[in-house]
Amino acid sequence: MNSQPNEKAEKPEAIALWEYVPISDFECPIVLSADVARQKWRLFKRLFTNTDHSSEQIKSEEALQTFSRARLDELVPAIDWHAAVDALDCALEDWIHNQPNDSPVKFIVGHPFMGNGEILARWTSRHNARLIAKPQQEQIIDNDPSWLSNWPDSQSCWVLPNLDKCFLRHAEGLALIRRFLGLALNGDLGSGLIGCDSWSWAYLCRVCFIPSSDALTLRAFDGARLSILFSQLADSVHNNRPTFLNAKTGKAVLTDSQEDNNGASKDLERLAMRCRGNAEIARQFWRESLRDEPDKTSLKNSPSKPTVWVGHFTEGAIIPSANDENIALILQALLIHNGLPVSALAEVLPFSAYHIMDLLWGLRSLGVVGLHHEDWLITPMGYLASRHYLRVQNFLLDDF
Repeated sequence: MNSQPNEKAEKPEAIALWEYVPISDFECPIVLSADVARQKWRLFKRLFTNTDHSSEQIKSEEALQTFSRARLDELVPAIDWHAAVDALDCALEDWIHNQPNDSPVKFIVGHPFMGNGEILARWTSRHNARLIAKPQQEQIIDNDPSWLSNWPDSQSCWVLPNLDKCFLRHAEGLALIRRFLGLALNGDLGSGLIGCDSWSWAYLCRVCFIPSSDALTLRAFDGARLSILFSQLADSVHNNRPTFLNAKTGKAVLTDSQEDNNGASKDLERLAMRCRGNAEIARQFWRESLRDEPDKTSLKNSPSKPTVWVGHFTEGAIIPSANDENIALILQALLIHNGLPVSALAEVLPFSAYHIMDLLWGLRSLGVVGLHHEDWLITPMGYLASRHYLRVQNFLLDDF
């Protein structure tokens, strides 16, 4: 007797776009071995076939034009972290209600550029928790106990959003954070959340005792999640969302349905793998790839569904030399501390402020670093090159 198909089972579950998981469960997106095999077979056929594939290209990128910044902001606006705050609430629900004595604090480890500080600030406001300000640089170096003596009473939840700003990789720059972690993990400061960038986390786990069992992080964005995210971003500004087509093949790059688990294009799967599941870095590469047809009607005023062409993904910033240890030291210092002013870089690097500025200006001209207020930071488009540069020289990397 043939059984009737289970319609409910056949329907794919909606993807949880934002989801916090134990840090031990984090996995970078990968390309399945079958996809790798197909790519090698296509390469083999190209090598031994005389067919001119250039004629198959639907739209030549040379015939297309880049969008203005204003148009890009319409197509790919900044990520609103509200849904990530909801996901953090969901992940912390049991901890908030039960307040276990053996777990007085939770660490929220953020991916670079993924709004960890803003997410925690919004969570703080939502729960009327106490936001803890970072210590000053002088307090860190002097191991000033006044930063800890003004802690809120243990009955209210507190949030320290930037552990990465509470130490210096310096002979006298770790004592204060070690004292803080000892008190926090022992429950002497009450219940709280501690935000930390992934590079700072990787470093601190090697010089301090931090239990990874109390750490959460966002699940990596695979191709399907990127497809949903980019669709949501386009929908947030446009009532009539454009169709995003691959300029070479003419195939759709984004799915029509934001709930479609199986609709991610190979373009986005490869982008997710390349960006290591980091949605903000992928968003920057996505923006850079979008192309328009010259003299086309404005996206806002188009009577029909407009088309946006997706060209090749850029390589991002490139660091020419891969064997300059001083450059590697600067890149790692900026990543471990999530950005530093020159005065602090001079404290943690073994060369002069003048030489530091020379190297920073060179890296800025390549698009690898940028200046935000007084802090020098690795840029999203320079991040992958920086990580590769450090990996080649066997420097400490984060786990993401």
